[in-house]
Amino acid sequence: MKNRILFSLLVLALVLSACGGNGSAVTPSLTGTHWVLEQINGKPVIENVIPTLSFRGDQEVGGNASCNNFNGTYTGKDGALTVGPLATTMMACLEPAGLMEQEAAYLKALESAVEYRIEKGKLLIMDSAKAVVLTFAAQDMSLEGKTWNLTSFNDGQSLVSLVPDTQITAEFKDGALSGSSGCNSYHGLFHQQEQKLSFDTFAVTMMACPEEGVMEQEAAYLSSLAKVTHFSVEGNRLFLFDANDLIMAQFSQ
Repeated sequence: MKNRILFSLLVLALVLSACGGNGSAVTPSLTGTHWVLEQINGKPVIENVIPTLSFRGDQEVGGNASCNNFNGTYTGKDGALTVGPLATTMMACLEPAGLMEQEAAYLKALESAVEYRIEKGKLLIMDSAKAVVLTFAAQDMSLEGKTWNLTSFNDGQSLVSLVPDTQITAEFKDGALSGSSGCNSYHGLFHQQEQKLSFDTFAVTMMACPEEGVMEQEAAYLSSLAKVTHFSVEGNRLFLFDANDLIMAQFSQ
């Protein structure tokens, strides 16, 4: 009798162990995650093209499809996933060859999503036939050691492009942000905690540039940085946001 009780307890322990292991593993949430596309239907993406996918909240999804940006809604929980409908910008990219075809294939595969799983840092998206249609690698969200070129910034009213023939840069190194603000150089500390980001007051050189709009652009850019509360990296692009999720500055590498 004693042996039978011990045997029964052992079997029960094994069953409970199995239930607490892979059999009941909960698929991680997609909310707040960012990914870089590696394969579409098992084929690698075009070299030096970085399509992305970001789950920006409980329902909003977006990214770059290869040429155009896209956004839409999603529902994802415990391995089940639906995406769409998706809206895109309307640019036409002629190079490299096959880019627009890749974009169409990516968006079609994304809207066919039925399931997902995360394995060894990769996001796998499956269709209704359980075939893996998209494979992603996790986006590197670190800022340290990277240099970016400003492409647009918030001038207090809207996102605007840079004054022609000017360049504004941002280098994150050793806990400090520095670079050219279009005329002068600037330098100050940054504070990053996951995707939260803030800057100390910047020290700026005191040159005066006579070209039209350059000094106003510099002041507006530095003012926009003071409002930053969080950021996102999507492929080779960096977005800085304020507390209301408005884009304060957008960079590329």
